[in-house]
Amino acid sequence: MTPSIDHPAQAGAFILDWDGVLAETRLNFAPLREKFFGGERVPLIEAAAALPDPLRAEAEAEIYQIEMEGAGRATAVEGAEDLLAWLSEVRKPWAVVSRNCRDSILLAANRCGIVLPSVVLSREAPYVKPAPEALALAAERMGAPLAACVMVGDFIYDFQAARNAGIPFVLVKASGAEWEKDAGFVYPTVVEFVSALKNFPRNHADV
Repeated sequence: MTPSIDHPAQAGAFILDWDGVLAETRLNFAPLREKFFGGERVPLIEAAAALPDPLRAEAEAEIYQIEMEGAGRATAVEGAEDLLAWLSEVRKPWAVVSRNCRDSILLAANRCGIVLPSVVLSREAPYVKPAPEALALAAERMGAPLAACVMVGDFIYDFQAARNAGIPFVLVKASGAEWEKDAGFVYPTVVEFVSALKNFPRNHADV
C-alpha cells in the first residue's frame, strides 16, 4: 500500500524524472516507431532490445541519436530552477531517475545550467523505470528509506514505477490521460508544484 502523506512537501527525499521535469528536450520518436514497430506506441527501450540483430543495434543507435539531438537543444523546464532551490533550502536529498541515456542527461544539464545531484540513474543503470528497483536503488544511494521518498514525473512510466515501489507520485504535467486519475498529487506545471511546496507550512513539512 502506498504510504499516506498529506502533501509532497512532507516527503523525506525526492526522486525526479529528468525530461519534462527538469529539462525539456521535445524528443520525437514517431518516425522511429513507424520504422521499427509499425507506428505502435511500444516501450522503446524494451522493444528495441527484443529486436533481432542487426535491427536491435540500429534501433538503439537511432534512439541514442534522437536523445542526443534533443539534449543539444534542451532548455530548462520553467520552475525547475526554483524546484532545485527549494530542495536545497529545506535540505531534502534528491536524485534523478530517467529512461534517457546518461550522455544526453549530461549534455542537457550542461546546456541548461543544471547542477546534477550525486545520484543520477539513467537507462544504463541496473534497473529502468517502471521497475521499482530503479527507485529503490536511487533511495539507497541517497541514503534515504524508500518509504520516505516521493516520485516526481510527467509520464506513465514514472507513475508505474512509483506505484510498483509503493511510494507517492507527483504528476507535474497533466494531460488528461486515463491513468492520471490515479496519480497521488497532480499539478498542471512544475511552477505550480513549486508554489505548492513553498506555501506548505514549514513546521508541517516533516512527518
